[in-house]
Amino acid sequence: MPIIALANLKGGVGKSTLAVSLAGALAPDSALIDADPQATASAWAEAGNLPFPVTESPLTGSNVEAWITDALNTDATYIVIDLPPMLGDATAAALAIADLAVIPVTASGADLKATNRAIELIAAARQSRGDEKPAVLMVPSKVDIRTAAGAEIQAVLHDYGEPVGPVISQRVAHADAFTAGLWIGDYAKGSAAHSEVKALASVVKRLAGRSS
Repeated sequence: MPIIALANLKGGVGKSTLAVSLAGALAPDSALIDADPQATASAWAEAGNLPFPVTESPLTGSNVEAWITDALNTDATYIVIDLPPMLGDATAAALAIADLAVIPVTASGADLKATNRAIELIAAARQSRGDEKPAVLMVPSKVDIRTAAGAEIQAVLHDYGEPVGPVISQRVAHADAFTAGLWIGDYAKGSAAHSEVKALASVVKRLAGRSS
């Protein structure tokens, strides 16, 4: 079962939105573990009807071994984990069991600084495992291509030397989907927002080790 971890060390990058969107695009073969103490994904599930199970399981420094056991206790084909935006042993341990780390990045200097730290954490996870996992997919998130920063974000991310996924644009449909308690494919099927998520899910399947 591929484990897909959504990670960044800064809030406000659309991490939880991407976690729900990816789990929705991978449903009914997916399960989402909400490891972020902010519990955005869990609130999303409580607000409506998501086509995949969401387990609220905050990840802290004191519960790593039990948390990993619980996270793997599922029959889902894909496990999507919404990690907390924090640096520490708990986050490192979660990345160490992941097959793919999806890193959403917005076009701001603060986010790029946090991304540098996330890449360092992933490098440490790879070193501890002795292989090239987790694979990495950097995702331009909440992008407004009308701005100079938005137009350049993909090129900036390519400089990290890791794969860069399709752009996820800043769209009000994602916020409205949260309010409705639906993932974007059920809330706005066939919309531009839905098409972007489907394109991202296709890349995630390939990098996580399963064909699209």
